[in-house]
Amino acid sequence: MKADMVKYALGGALLAGAGLTAAAQDVADTERPQAGEYRSTVTFQGLDLPGAPPQVAEMMGRLMSTTTTYCLTEAEIDEGFQAITDRSMKGAEDCSYDRYGFAGGQLDAEMVCRVDGRQMRMNMTGTADRTTSDITMKMSGDFGVGDGTMTLRAQAERIGACS
Repeated sequence: MKADMVKYALGGALLAGAGLTAAAQDVADTERPQAGEYRSTVTFQGLDLPGAPPQVAEMMGRLMSTTTTYCLTEAEIDEGFQAITDRSMKGAEDCSYDRYGFAGGQLDAEMVCRVDGRQMRMNMTGTADRTTSDITMKMSGDFGVGDGTMTLRAQAERIGACS
């Protein structure tokens, strides 16, 4: 169960750090992300899982708060948003958007996925431009020990050319 939550949450974090920045391609070319190397910092914001001991939130905070780097290539930008989100959601099944909006640098989206047969809903709000993104993700659903919510914040910034 813990590993499944981590896989799903990290997939969401990658989505925010990489895919949602790429969502800018849905608007004018000037709002498309720049190709290059990015640093994404994911910060655990909280867990509401009724009946779970406080140690669960502490453990999730340690597991979910990460910093990674990745390369966003010209080819990935040209592939489109869906190709990037598909790769970002490894471990999840049957993902689809109930709502997706990106305009004027503002993101408002809701995705539903199945993770190990359980439905999870992810609300994503935030901002993105050519070189940065700041996305808050609130995941809700059956975490395998009951219904709950987990909130993460992913901030990404371009740090240079891909190495």
